[in-house]
Amino acid sequence: METLLEQYNPHWKEKKPFDLIQRDSYCRKIMELVDRKEILVLQGIRRSGKSSLLKLVINELMKKRVKAQNILFMNLEDYRFGGEKSVDTLDEIFSTYLSMNSPKGRFYILLDEIQEIPDFEKWLRTYYEQNEQVKFIITGSSSSLFSKELATLLTGRQISLEIFPFSFSECLEFKEKNIMKDIRKKPIDLLYLSPLFKKIEPLLQRFLDEGGFPEMVKQEKPESNILALQQYISDILLRDIAQRYNIRKIEVLQKFTLYLIYNMGGFINMSRIAQLVGSNRTTLLELLAYLKEVYMVFTTSSFSFSVNEQMSTTKPKKIYCIDNGFFAAIKTDSLKDFSKKVKNVVFQHLRFQWGETLFYWRDKVEVDFVTKDGFPINVSLSNGDIDMEIHKLFHFMNQFNIPQGLLINWDRLQIIEENERKIVMMPLWLFLTKKRQEILDY
Repeated sequence: METLLEQYNPHWKEKKPFDLIQRDSYCRKIMELVDRKEILVLQGIRRSGKSSLLKLVINELMKKRVKAQNILFMNLEDYRFGGEKSVDTLDEIFSTYLSMNSPKGRFYILLDEIQEIPDFEKWLRTYYEQNEQVKFIITGSSSSLFSKELATLLTGRQISLEIFPFSFSECLEFKEKNIMKDIRKKPIDLLYLSPLFKKIEPLLQRFLDEGGFPEMVKQEKPESNILALQQYISDILLRDIAQRYNIRKIEVLQKFTLYLIYNMGGFINMSRIAQLVGSNRTTLLELLAYLKEVYMVFTTSSFSFSVNEQMSTTKPKKIYCIDNGFFAAIKTDSLKDFSKKVKNVVFQHLRFQWGETLFYWRDKVEVDFVTKDGFPINVSLSNGDIDMEIHKLFHFMNQFNIPQGLLINWDRLQIIEENERKIVMMPLWLFLTKKRQEILDY
């Protein structure tokens, strides 16, 4: 065990930072919480960068002059722990660490993929309450990482953050740091009039095609990326769903998942899908819940200011995917898929970066996205469709007395006003790179 701990914690001896792509927004949020007692939980899909983020946190802690020996990192998926992991595994890790380093003062225990350990919940509570000096930061690949039992055991003792693949801004930061500096400094009008988009457009197209999983962003070989993404899908379905929930009909799970990814941005009819994949509606609803728990897919419901109507099960849902790379992994690219990929990226940005709960609206006309407070967003990539999309937004805004809406397009920046209501037409690249408040205030 001592050898394993040393391998995972080279900072104990070398005292040098881990060399990784920075994720400043997440690090900032985490560092704002490290001085609190509560257990910090980082949740997100497999391969979204949670392990790397823990190492970046180690870098930040050492910048704050926390002693290297006061920080323990461990990935609990390591095969060397054996197949029968238990709380005894955690006990051995913890006791070995304490005997090796004898940390003085506050110390930090960073446990990656903790759901690998059955009954980890009780172990966490025990050590959380026994030692005032310990700070736990844990990660997991499921939004239901905390079972009902854990919710009871750790009520008021945990704070959760969701971790997602790279945003387009993070991709730009990694590939073109100077471009992102310009974007941050200049207002929207000046950026739009600058030649910057010509530099950004190829990178935006790649992001739409290949997504933002960290390893895909670092690699420049689309063919090998596709193979890696296909493996991601397989690992998530088999390890995070089939094994965890004892799914026997793996083929149904696979067919259903591929159908949802291919149809991202569209409505889903469970009865019809059940016929296509050889299953039944009840089973597919269970599988959909599991896919949402592991962050593979998301759904939007019909918008209403009435909570009861929002919860309605009679109206269809729309489906979206965690990352466009998964679409590339199952589908050869074609021009007709362009709108689908753009709408999926817009959903990702609104949900992951803006933190919005999203709906759609359909009554005579359709609005792609509506936030819970009624702010409408449409997407139009054809100049011939823009007038119709503007009409749809004004129709919605007039019906619900909403003063402002947003129309995302490829390359036009414009404000349209009618009856004291305003629609901002904004290019996709500006929408994805400028702060939310700057967009809303434009």
